[in-house]
Amino acid sequence: IMNKKQKSLTNKGFSLVELIIVIAIMAVLVGVLAPQFLKYVERSRKSTDCQNVASIVTALQTYAADPMVDSTKKLSTGTITLTASQTAVSASNASGNANEALDAAGIKKIGLKSSEWFDTGKTSIVINVTVGTDGSVTFSESNIKANHSLLNGQYQ
Repeated sequence: IMNKKQKSLTNKGFSLVELIIVIAIMAVLVGVLAPQFLKYVERSRKSTDCQNVASIVTALQTYAADPMVDSTKKLSTGTITLTASQTAVSASNASGNANEALDAAGIKKIGLKSSEWFDTGKTSIVINVTVGTDGSVTFSESNIKANHSLLNGQYQ
């Protein structure tokens, strides 16, 4: 039977070398996994941007089709400017009565979470809204990178 003094001498805990080895293994794991994590975070931002633009498109189409909208406030051809910062919807970034359409839909701020959409040298993406004589609404985008589309949800 061991007495208390012998028990305390054999129970030393972790040595410094063991702790350093564990920390080194954790550092290697973080170094390997961090880039993958950041890639998925950026993909999540881009996916959110696509969903937000889809909400904007739906809001504009609904507003254009609403027969109860006053004729002076009907949606007309214009643009929506999206930047990398969330800014309040106003006539300066949503023309053609798009600001009133977005306000009616409860969309108070517009912007992009990812700045990787922009074409070289550009700081904003412009969504062009075209209202036909029959009331149909079509959308196009400019200042966006090749092989990317917010309207179609395409990104790399």
